[in-house]
Amino acid sequence: MSSARSSEHSLKSDAFSAATKLEVKRLAGEGCWACGNESVHICHIIAKEDPQVGNATSATCYRNQANILLTRKAQLWNEFGLITFSLTSAGNAVPLCPTCHNQFDLATDPGFFFMPTDLQYFIQFELKDRERRRANMEQGIISTREVPTRDLYRAHQVNQGIIPADSVGGLYLPIFLKHYFHRNRLPFDVLPYFSRPRQWHGAPLATFRRAFLVLGSGRLNALSRQTRLELQQLRDLYFLTEEEDSPSMAPATIPTLRPQPDDQEKKRPPGDDTPDNPGSKKSKPTARGDITQEKGDRSGEAGTKRQCPIALRDSSLDWVLGPDISTEEAVRRYTPVLARSSRSSTLDRNLSSPP
Repeated sequence: MSSARSSEHSLKSDAFSAATKLEVKRLAGEGCWACGNESVHICHIIAKEDPQVGNATSATCYRNQANILLTRKAQLWNEFGLITFSLTSAGNAVPLCPTCHNQFDLATDPGFFFMPTDLQYFIQFELKDRERRRANMEQGIISTREVPTRDLYRAHQVNQGIIPADSVGGLYLPIFLKHYFHRNRLPFDVLPYFSRPRQWHGAPLATFRRAFLVLGSGRLNALSRQTRLELQQLRDLYFLTEEEDSPSMAPATIPTLRPQPDDQEKKRPPGDDTPDNPGSKKSKPTARGDITQEKGDRSGEAGTKRQCPIALRDSSLDWVLGPDISTEEAVRRYTPVLARSSRSSTLDRNLSSPP
């Protein structure tokens, strides 16, 4: 199969830095997150070749102790305020064996994906955030969307008594759309065991990129009815406007169209001499871009606030060996991982050497 044709059927999700790979192994272990096999790849959740990512580097950046970290972001998802993490960080990574990695990356017919177990938490979070944005808009305050981060989701499940306080992240559900394990060579079904919820250390919003795609798949019957309905509701909350008069819900690139004075003139029935509405000549803002411009024009008005576009982000996931990590802390953190990797490499060499 040619490389051009391959790119149509898969979303490549590898190529992290060595430091990020080490951090992922420390947090998630060295076995496949899905099935437990060894010799794992460190894979992107939102793939580096995702068509909704593109090759552009977002102009959005943030400061961390005099260091500016540029984050490559999913363009469309970023416009909707859904990306709060760097796509090259551990928050967008999971260890998978070659088989699960291949099934995870099949764009047109994936065999495996995973998502948070508590979809209602994300639904209720978004509904409350809509109310917050609406209330702020009524006061002339332009607010960006806030979404659950890794720490918020983990804290929610800790408070619910679902996971212990020292968990690396919240619970996620592995969902196998195909039975690609051993192909009926075992006298029992391994999927119920592999399908049990487990912790994952990353950004929860990253998992929805692949989960939402399953709603258009012919393998939708792998989801329970409740899961399917909740996932569909969450997708609609994130990407559809609540109503036409809520322009803050729509991204700048997909404006809510409103009739302009010229359009109204063209659509009048013959003989209609009704004068124009004087107020109709002043167009209303229709999307975030228009609202931002209006905000700039009235930036001197009292009560108008400028809010940070990345107020809630998984910043703890962006740095692996950042400026706050001492040499002693780095050695303490990664020595066990490096020791296990060294023992595994030695064993592999011994097994492959001729007697």
